[in-house]
Amino acid sequence: MLCPRCETSAPGGTICPNCGEPVPERETFGGQGRHYFWVLALLSVVLFGLVWIIAAFRVGLAQAWHEFWHHEYSWVYALLCLAPLATGIYYWFLLRDEETIVTDEYIERRSHWGNQRLEWKQATGFYQQLLPFRQTKLGRIAGLSHVLVDSKIIAKLPPHSYEITTTGLGDDSSFVIEPGTVSDLPWLLKLISDKLGPPQIV
Repeated sequence: MLCPRCETSAPGGTICPNCGEPVPERETFGGQGRHYFWVLALLSVVLFGLVWIIAAFRVGLAQAWHEFWHHEYSWVYALLCLAPLATGIYYWFLLRDEETIVTDEYIERRSHWGNQRLEWKQATGFYQQLLPFRQTKLGRIAGLSHVLVDSKIIAKLPPHSYEITTTGLGDDSSFVIEPGTVSDLPWLLKLISDKLGPPQIV
């Protein structure tokens, strides 16, 4: 495992030899469902604000509320404003149980698409490749994982997927981490690289 403070490699559950901080025995990473929910909820608020401003310019601030709810196309405006929020709720439900766990012995994922557990001693390689968001399991919505993160409006991170190959056969012969599915992906990659070395670009 890695020390969270100085990133020194040390066995989990021990004291870091460099800075004296405790090294966790396991690290847990959630999914991005909550992030998608908040970004899309904010988009709903922005759309509602735009509709409100347009109405205020037409009939004045005092009548904007009445105009919004009594206009013949009010239901269209309401659907327009609520559609992102409904989408956010859907992805929150889809990813609410998403979880990736890393220890000194294994990496494990619990997911809507199935659970996986891989012992580090079974790993045969660690690879990085470009994977456009539209080709991920989440589709284009995965692009929102770079919006409003790390105190930035947009984090300029390339959409790379990461694959750990194993000695097994069949569908569980590799452990794939797609862009937009894991929170704090940079730290997860550091933990994996501590065990397997940096990813090879393919």
